[in-house]
Amino acid sequence: MTTEVSGEETTRRPDAAEDTAGEAAGEADRPVGPAGRGPVWLAALLVAALLFGASSGWIYWRAHTDDDLAYSRARDRALAAGRAHLATLNSVDTAHIEADLREWRRAATGPLRDELRRSEKKSAKALRERGSTARAEVTDAALTGLDDTAGTATLIATLRIRTTTRSGTPATDRKRMQAGLERTEQGWKLTSVTPVAVEEGS
Repeated sequence: MTTEVSGEETTRRPDAAEDTAGEAAGEADRPVGPAGRGPVWLAALLVAALLFGASSGWIYWRAHTDDDLAYSRARDRALAAGRAHLATLNSVDTAHIEADLREWRRAATGPLRDELRRSEKKSAKALRERGSTARAEVTDAALTGLDDTAGTATLIATLRIRTTTRSGTPATDRKRMQAGLERTEQGWKLTSVTPVAVEEGS
């Protein structure tokens, strides 16, 4: 930029404001240093925190899901075994008394198994004298308690028992029983069986 003073042409330098603006523009064009990457690092840390929280939540959910699944399987197995064993203990064929009594023992463990073994001869004699064949069916059953850690459970069930006497006369009886169960290496087995009174109209 030039101006004329006394007929002479002189050169005027840019003022300080123009110098400052130029320096600012130059600074803006320069690459941002490490301090300028603060927001980027913050975003990365936030993403990492979210991923960690999500993975921790999934692991926690998976652990609880596995526990629930294991408990559900134990419940189903205990219930199924209890139903089958109660039907076995209330069924007998006069033509196969010894074999049926062995099945009774296989369905039991602990004190109940010991009791069945002690009374086996007496039971066999009574069954022969009675001469009745019985077939039991569990019509309803539910677990009233389950300790999966200890491997114990309690069950209540309703049974329909069809009997046929030596003369061929049929009869049907209904019973309600409470049973204790214990998990063994061979699966769930009965540890106790107690009759429960059946209420009229139930």
